[in-house]
Amino acid sequence: MTERTSKFRLPQLKLAQKGLLIVAIPVLVQGGLYLELKRQLTISDAQAKQAELRREIVGLVNTLFLNGFYAFQSMVSFGVYGGNEAIIKRNRYMQTVKEQLDTLATMLERDAHEPISANNIRRVGKAFVDEFQAWKIKLDRDNQALSIFANIEANDRFKSAAISFLRTLQVTGQAQQAKLLPETSGERAFRGNLQRLFDLTVALDALIALGLALFFMRGTVSQLAVLKANANRFANNQLLLPPLDVRDEVGEVDKVFHEMAGALLAAQVKEHAMLDLLRAGKERLDLVIENIPLALVVTDENGIIQSFNSSAEKTFLHKPEDIIGKPLTVLFTRSSKDPETSPADFLNHLIAQENSSISLEAISQDSEVIPAEVSLTKFDSTEGIRYLATIKDISERFKLEQLKSDFYSMVSHDIRTPLASINGVLQLVTRGNYGEVPEEVEKKLHAAEKNVDKLLELVNKLLEIEKVESGSLDLNIVPASLNGLVDQSINSLSQFAEARKVKLVKVDSLIEVKADALYIGNVLTNLISNAVKFSPENSIVTIQSKDLGDQAEISVIDAGPGVPLRMQTQVFQKYRQLKTSRDRAQGFGLGLAICKTIVELHGGTIGVESRGEGGSRFWFRLPKAPVDSQIHEQSV
Repeated sequence: MTERTSKFRLPQLKLAQKGLLIVAIPVLVQGGLYLELKRQLTISDAQAKQAELRREIVGLVNTLFLNGFYAFQSMVSFGVYGGNEAIIKRNRYMQTVKEQLDTLATMLERDAHEPISANNIRRVGKAFVDEFQAWKIKLDRDNQALSIFANIEANDRFKSAAISFLRTLQVTGQAQQAKLLPETSGERAFRGNLQRLFDLTVALDALIALGLALFFMRGTVSQLAVLKANANRFANNQLLLPPLDVRDEVGEVDKVFHEMAGALLAAQVKEHAMLDLLRAGKERLDLVIENIPLALVVTDENGIIQSFNSSAEKTFLHKPEDIIGKPLTVLFTRSSKDPETSPADFLNHLIAQENSSISLEAISQDSEVIPAEVSLTKFDSTEGIRYLATIKDISERFKLEQLKSDFYSMVSHDIRTPLASINGVLQLVTRGNYGEVPEEVEKKLHAAEKNVDKLLELVNKLLEIEKVESGSLDLNIVPASLNGLVDQSINSLSQFAEARKVKLVKVDSLIEVKADALYIGNVLTNLISNAVKFSPENSIVTIQSKDLGDQAEISVIDAGPGVPLRMQTQVFQKYRQLKTSRDRAQGFGLGLAICKTIVELHGGTIGVESRGEGGSRFWFRLPKAPVDSQIHEQSV
């Protein structure tokens, strides 16, 4: 028995179930007590109504006694003194007696235990009233009563009826009074029972509240204490108490807390390992930054220098301790900035060009001017917002640009002119201006002439690229009809296309663009020429236009081999060609680069895509001309 008792455990309940018990048990007890109280009150109400009825019956019996007496008194008064007033009183009292008799009988009928008394009252009362109304008073000459009854027999009948009536009233009143006493005692007993019920309710409520409080404290409060202790232990890096062996919400929270503590412990281990890696990585990064061949300068949001790497020391000949804390503007010449510009304003100027490079003139401590490209990158640090200025010394590039400029000048004056002279001499010789030449020699001369033409073409393209890149092109951008531009290019290439058995098809368009007709015509001619070169015989090259809102798109579509995806961004670079022998035989890889530069100078874009059914589509987009200019052009 002891072993079974020791193993007995209360069922494990959820917090919601415990809360439901805490609410439900008092509600059930109060509900039972309420029903019992309501039952007692119902009984008491019925008893009170019954007692009230009996009091009314007793009162009515007493009133009947009086009214019967008053009626008899009025009759006797009339017999002694005469007068009509006594007769009126007698009649009024008798009418009242009749009504009260009927009321009394009705009341007795309402009492389930008094049906006989009701019938008896009706019978005796009727006999009394009938005998009373049967009185005959004899009057003398002076209107005085000689006698009340006609004879002794009538007197006996009235006397018998009156005695029976009064005794019946007396018995009825005594019976009701006798019943009223225990009912009054029952009311007192009920009040006593009600008081005891109230006392029992209060005591029972107190016991239930105490029991539920002990139940809650024994379970939930002790479990919450374990949770609190575990929280303190976790905060102090101590071992947690064992998990609670309960299946309620507190047990679930304790389980989750243990899991969380385990996860945090594992995360702390990983964090320490990560911090070690970060420290090692930071050390390596610092080493890389110190040895990177670019000047790196970190400033705060006001443009004040915070750090300076070794490459910056070598470039500017400043020591970190001398330059840190000074504005970034000290590293650049006056021509790179307004003399009145504050460090913060200069920084904002660089921020406006964030993620792109701008060319400035830097200055070293020994006043050497250094051409530089500066880019700015924003980042967050523990000290706040910081900016990393990457300063690249482009002195070598400037030297190369100068060399390139000298090279183009040399090409223009020292190569193109002699080549033109050689080409002219070759043409004169082949035409026979210097006499007949052997056929074999003529063939060699024609080959030499073609090579010279090719060299001149290369030189001219190089000079054209140099002119485009240097921005020295004098563009005359005006509204131009796409139809007219396409027609000119097709006309210039029609014989070339016929020789290769390629048909040129134009889709008419009324769109006008803002363009330099000469250079955009060259772009179209170049694209159409390339399309013809790479198209198979008996194929079609289509030139079409599309309205894109603010821009117009011109497409040249061929049926050639197409452009591989990896090459679609490279074909517009200088000296880039597709890896085909046919391609290499046709040019130098400069045409598309020139096209790209010309289109971009017009504020447009250029691109290429391969078509799924074969071939490629070269396209470029230009800004459309204003509508009013188009209307004017059409009206002319």
